Amino acid sequence: MKKHTIGILAAYADLYNRLCPGIGGQLKQIMDTMIAECTIDGIDFVVSEAVSTPQQIDRECRNLAEKKVDLLVVALAPYCPSGALAPSLVSIDVPVVLWPAQTMYRLDPEKYDADTIIFNHGVHAVQDLANVLRKRGRNFGILHGHCKEEPFRKELRSWAQAGAAIRALQKAYPVQIGGHFEDMLDLQIGAEEFITKVNIRHTEISRPEFSEQMQSVSQQQVARCLESYQSLFIIDASVRRDLLEKAARGEAALRGIMEKYQSCAFGLNFLELCNDRTIAEPLHVAGSILMSEGYGYAAEGDWVTAGFVYAMQQAFGCASFSEIFSVGYADHRLVLKHWGEGNFRMGRQKPKLLPSTFSDQNQCEFAIVDFEFEPGAVTLLNLNSTADGRGQLIAMTGSVSPDPLPRTNGPRGIFQPEVPDISEFLSRYARQGGSHHLALVKGDQTRTAEKICDVTGWKYIRI
Repeated sequence: MKKHTIGILAAYADLYNRLCPGIGGQLKQIMDTMIAECTIDGIDFVVSEAVSTPQQIDRECRNLAEKKVDLLVVALAPYCPSGALAPSLVSIDVPVVLWPAQTMYRLDPEKYDADTIIFNHGVHAVQDLANVLRKRGRNFGILHGHCKEEPFRKELRSWAQAGAAIRALQKAYPVQIGGHFEDMLDLQIGAEEFITKVNIRHTEISRPEFSEQMQSVSQQQVARCLESYQSLFIIDASVRRDLLEKAARGEAALRGIMEKYQSCAFGLNFLELCNDRTIAEPLHVAGSILMSEGYGYAAEGDWVTAGFVYAMQQAFGCASFSEIFSVGYADHRLVLKHWGEGNFRMGRQKPKLLPSTFSDQNQCEFAIVDFEFEPGAVTLLNLNSTADGRGQLIAMTGSVSPDPLPRTNGPRGIFQPEVPDISEFLSRYARQGGSHHLALVKGDQTRTAEKICDVTGWKYIRI
């Protein structure tokens, strides 16, 4: 289970320091107690000092950001005016959620008095702040409920996952090797407004630079990779030693590039890599291994989806790149597949290494990774853009069938969507502008996907 960190900003109106002396200390104690009782597996909390002035709020927001929280929850038990909070929340790059953090769980008219009201009137502070943030273009989430409730804790976990996804996108720093696949325009969205707004930054790696990186790989590095292949894979007898060594050299070179650019995601254009005689390696083995370690990947140079796959790995603990290849119109199922690269941690069996070839401008032989996705509930997610440059996230739930695909190879599986009509399912996807690259995650993750859109302003579509 991935660990996530939530920052709690405990804020109140500065007026209350004069009306209720000592309220700051009381609020801090209350928030510490409430959060201590809100135990959620995989979630750590950092609670701020109780703050009331714009300067104090700004200081604590910066402190929480420096502690690398995935999510900033603005906890409003007493009222705090939007004018004190909004400037800092607009400028901070951490996803924000607003919570009226009441101590009161049940409304008992016989006990509802002035003392009760002090720490139980934050709901109109949330309304004030939400109104102003919306007008200022700052996206945010809303969390209602009491920390005693299990549904509240589930929602808070989901918000933490959404926050972790956005923070991971900001820190992915994807590299692109070999450019985009020529004329495959649905993936070329790097200049869209939402990329800049989320602050996703990528680096283009030229083929000569990667070729030079491959040539600099030592025999010791190659040997270490080859040794790991013995434990990671079942190596088919038809895979020659030179193909394994080339895969190992490519893996070591890719790791060198990732380290050099402090990158957590990579988009690879196999066509350019295979056609370059100084490389002649599509990096399927390297891509699969790095995905299994938590990196993000996408084919055809798609560095945006690569960054998104990394974000899904950070949010949910495991994700893979995939595509829809073929349609079963009679049985309303789809084939998920790619050539030779996928996250084999999502496989149903130990992956194999098989030989493969590609002949275009250069005759290229290489190894691919072969496995079938583990059966069970999954969500397919597609990140792309609307016509006006806004981010768009499409979510599709269903399950991977236990039925095998024994006569083909590569990462693959049969996907059964939760819909009765596959034609309508695919038509809706196309009409909404879904592109052909997908992230695959285990379970139904639609609640978190929608929350990602809440805190980014992206359009959310569930099919």
